[in-house]
Amino acid sequence: MKKVIHILALMLSSSFAFAQEQKETTDPATTFGGSADVYYKYDFSKQQNGLTSFANSQDSFELGLVSITASHKFGKASAFVDVGFGTRMIEFSYNEYNGNNEASFLIKQLLLKYDLSDDFSVTVGSFGTHFGYEVLDAVGNKNYSTSYAFSYGPFFNTGVKAQYTNGKFSAMFGITNPTDFKSAMDAGSSQKTYIGQLGYIADTGSAYFNFTSGSTNPAPGSTIVPTGDNKMHFDFVGTKAINDAFSLGFNAAYAKTTNDYDSNLGGEWFSLVGYAYYKFKDNLGLAYRVEYLDAKDAAASLGEVAGSSVFANTVSLNYKVGNMTIIPEIRLDSASEDVFLDSNSLPTGKMVFALVGATYSF
Repeated sequence: MKKVIHILALMLSSSFAFAQEQKETTDPATTFGGSADVYYKYDFSKQQNGLTSFANSQDSFELGLVSITASHKFGKASAFVDVGFGTRMIEFSYNEYNGNNEASFLIKQLLLKYDLSDDFSVTVGSFGTHFGYEVLDAVGNKNYSTSYAFSYGPFFNTGVKAQYTNGKFSAMFGITNPTDFKSAMDAGSSQKTYIGQLGYIADTGSAYFNFTSGSTNPAPGSTIVPTGDNKMHFDFVGTKAINDAFSLGFNAAYAKTTNDYDSNLGGEWFSLVGYAYYKFKDNLGLAYRVEYLDAKDAAASLGEVAGSSVFANTVSLNYKVGNMTIIPEIRLDSASEDVFLDSNSLPTGKMVFALVGATYSF
């Protein structure tokens, strides 16, 4: 009898161990990751110049953004969570910040995805914009400072989108809350924004045509009430690898704003941005960005640059040490109007600054 009991116990323990082993090998683990960045910037006019996002300090060591990500996939369903904190997060989520420092720790992205087939998927949640060549996290860019096209474009959308991929071609369409709002109730409007993308990925390059269209998209600093604004925004991004060392990028953006109540509040602007990157060796490269922004007919909600055009040049060195990239950078912006300040705090049309940024991925 004792032998029988021992045999049964051995069988049960073996079955339990096998089940545990099988579960460990079939149940996928959660994948974690993240990045962080810091920088020091010095404006030669000794002013806090800068009309783009995320690098507008002066003679100060600054913390940029810490991002922590987690992803999990089981069967056809998957989840992705991306939280961040820091000054970049505050600017990214300007509609949630409202001067509250506690809001510097926020959900950047949170999305649930279901693959209906190998080609077709549906995603719900809050996701980073599909617009532009650049991204929010500095670790994903060759230049540390950002372009006008990126700064004045959408940052994120919250809603539902469907993605279809067929070989090298892809298409996306979605319906979301007003741009840059995680809640339509915070926007003061239940009107929806429509987003879309057509994409093509080849062996040595890619091309994407993006659009967004929606009503009541308050600008940074506006009161959170229905404004009657209607915004159509188009964006094209192209990339091309010339060889293993040299690559090019191009971003064109056009936005038109109309107002239901006052035609004088509308306007339009466009931006053309070129990118070049040359890799001297695996850990050393040089990035150059040139941009022309025409905001002469832009709506006042665009900010100080409205009524002006800007020609901007940025040169950035990328030096990699393991997972760290050190980015010395110099930038010169020339505007048709006096939208910057000189060393005497008087209006001027030029801005020159140098910075050193550092990014780290983990």
